[in-house]
Amino acid sequence: MITIDLPIVVRFIVVIEENTGRVFPGRRSFCLKIGEFAKLNNVTTKMLRHYDEIGLLKPACIDESTGYRSYDAGQSNRLNWIIILKELGFSLSQIKDMLSGPIDAMNIIREMKQKRIEISSVLNEMMQKKIDIDHLIKILEREGFHMDKKIDLLDISQDSVHDIKKNMPNMEVFLEEAYGIADACSDSGSITVFRFDISHFKQVNDDYGFDVGDRVIVACYNIIRENADKHFEKYAIGRAHGDEFIVFAPVGRDMAEKAANSIIKGMERFDFSQLGSGRQVKCCIGGLTGPNDLSQIRYMIDQSIETIFEAKRKGPNSVEIQVYGITSPGPCPRS
Repeated sequence: MITIDLPIVVRFIVVIEENTGRVFPGRRSFCLKIGEFAKLNNVTTKMLRHYDEIGLLKPACIDESTGYRSYDAGQSNRLNWIIILKELGFSLSQIKDMLSGPIDAMNIIREMKQKRIEISSVLNEMMQKKIDIDHLIKILEREGFHMDKKIDLLDISQDSVHDIKKNMPNMEVFLEEAYGIADACSDSGSITVFRFDISHFKQVNDDYGFDVGDRVIVACYNIIRENADKHFEKYAIGRAHGDEFIVFAPVGRDMAEKAANSIIKGMERFDFSQLGSGRQVKCCIGGLTGPNDLSQIRYMIDQSIETIFEAKRKGPNSVEIQVYGITSPGPCPRS
């Protein structure tokens, strides 16, 4: 007697259909019991029951007399999307929202980009922690454990400095994260973009070498992040140029100035001589504050360059935060 494994037959038919575009007559009549559908897709029946309960993947039909769930083989495609999105870190509620009703490809792309930003942020944090752990291991191997000894995590190897620099968010990542933060905030709120410029950075490289310059870059990046963490609930940071960083936060002018001045104080307190610099490194911060308007963010970023020049005119370690469209050049017309 020959036995036929129905899930395998159905899988074979689905594969042929997907590769040829041909729909087999009567294929939609292939209703699989929950166990068969689970086997076909390498999942558990418990998972399918849970997805049914939360409305994420409902059975094609339920037998009224027995309560048995049956699935159409075509539902494998939806289940495949659910599994992929779940493995990428999306919650089941997020997946349900993304796959409910007519599927909006642009909405899924936006969600994917936001998830990519979150992953990049976690990777940066994990890289910093790995570097700190490696540094502590080297100290303990070299000196042993001493409770009364102060540990300086900023005293890191040059290889670690290069790792941090390599993983700093670039402008593309910064822009994606800034738009994501702004989109999630109230339209009636305020946003701020400010730039951090290291004063006479070329001279640091020329006088003390590129390794020292790299250490200065990393130290400034850490000072900005440390103070941004204290003052902003959400923010994006990116490296704009070799000696310049850019920060975006959904805050008004007062909070932006408070954070910027806190960064300046952090720079003044930091001893750059421990990095090999023969002079104390200084900076200027210039930025713009305006209403939360997604169409104007890029213009604010571009025009914030002018505020750096205004801050430089005041002298080293100065801050210049202006109101977008009032004290700064007016907003560009919308296309």
